[in-house]
Amino acid sequence: MFKAEFKDARMMKGIFDAVSAIISETVLKVTPEEGITLTALDLSHICLVSLSLGKGDFETFETDKDYELGINIGDLVKIIRRSGADDSIIFSHDPKENKLIIKMQPNDGKRARRFTLGLIEVESEDLEMKGLIEMEFDNSCTMELKYLEEAIKDAEIMADVLEVKVGDDKKLNFSAQGTIGDMNYTLEQELMEKADFPEESIGVFAISFLVNILKIGPIAKKVEVEMRSDVPLKLRFGLLKESQILYFLAPRVEEDDDDMYED
Repeated sequence: MFKAEFKDARMMKGIFDAVSAIISETVLKVTPEEGITLTALDLSHICLVSLSLGKGDFETFETDKDYELGINIGDLVKIIRRSGADDSIIFSHDPKENKLIIKMQPNDGKRARRFTLGLIEVESEDLEMKGLIEMEFDNSCTMELKYLEEAIKDAEIMADVLEVKVGDDKKLNFSAQGTIGDMNYTLEQELMEKADFPEESIGVFAISFLVNILKIGPIAKKVEVEMRSDVPLKLRFGLLKESQILYFLAPRVEEDDDDMYED
């Protein structure tokens, strides 16, 4: 069996709230080397989310072997939301019971709650993460998440897609055009923690997915962005010391006069 105790209930709630905004079912992979990970596509195959909870970020982490646990993310979130601000969350799994066990208790240990979540069969998809991780991007930057939030919320007023562009002026530009008007948001490199814009690039992305990605906001202050024309937009959020959430959002393209998405 495995057992993993996480001290910060607020962080755990924020992590799975963010994941559940994109996917509904997934397989949690538990390994002695990496901790707990998941990788899944949304139903429309537009956005891939990859979560890694490094074992060093757990108060305790014990497992006797690798496990793959199919879960409904929405049901897991309902349970985790019942945790208190000062609770620890303990995940465990007993093969005999074949359920994910979630226990919550405050630091004083004077009360405890225990839930079991039935495991489900999740149709497996062959997701080649290595290729995505090793993909080369032309441009990259690290900035406060609030700037991306401003751009997305401004664009949401005008349209359902957002254009993200690095031009020859070496600035990051967000724009949207709709029936009521248009929006333009320009961010200079001086406002970024890091910026490397050697090439021009452009991509158009669904605002609905970007809004869902912003659900990470309560637990993340910075975002790492990597871009290249005609490939997915990569967004990375570092969490704690060893954990992270990666998003790969496919660009929207027009094909035969119909709006289509690239996988």
